[in-house]
Amino acid sequence: MHVQETHPGLASAYRKLGKIIQTTGDYHAAQGTAEATTLGDPLNYHSSDAFIVKETLTNRHILLRDLISAQQATRSKLAAADRLKASSSVRREKVDEAISALDEARSHETYLGNKTQRVTANLLHEKRRWFPRTAADLRTSIREYVLREIEAERRTLATLESVRPDVRNIDATGGLSRLGREAHPPIRRTSMASSQGPRGDAWS
Repeated sequence: MHVQETHPGLASAYRKLGKIIQTTGDYHAAQGTAEATTLGDPLNYHSSDAFIVKETLTNRHILLRDLISAQQATRSKLAAADRLKASSSVRREKVDEAISALDEARSHETYLGNKTQRVTANLLHEKRRWFPRTAADLRTSIREYVLREIEAERRTLATLESVRPDVRNIDATGGLSRLGREAHPPIRRTSMASSQGPRGDAWS
């Protein structure tokens, strides 16, 4: 557009504005990459970590269900042994079979009960560490993301402000005459100094 513009001041402003827009686009592309690194990667990691926690809790639920079934089987075998004991005519092989089945059911129930207790104790131990660690990691990631976003926006603002003198210098009236507007009095004109310094915003 600056090639076709005959007004020298406006051509210079167009040329500078084109470079500023291209630079700003590069900043936004880099900002997107930084966002994926500082926020996307940690969220993806903690999402996968939470899925592992969910799978562990599901396995414990299955273990508890097996334990309940084993307890029911033990009660059933015990009731069968009691019925045999109360019977008037009992065959020896039936007694041996009932005792063997009851011992096996009790052994399986004890195994599942001990395993459930170990799994539950480990989960409670991990829970006390997992929640504070995850919360701290997420807070750190969000803080780093916000700081990078602020820095990127400040850099973008400083870049956009750098074209302001070129717009003001389009003509003697402050660059507004071609828009059909009167120039502001010098006392009301915006300062040409950049609002972004080494220590951040000029107003902060």
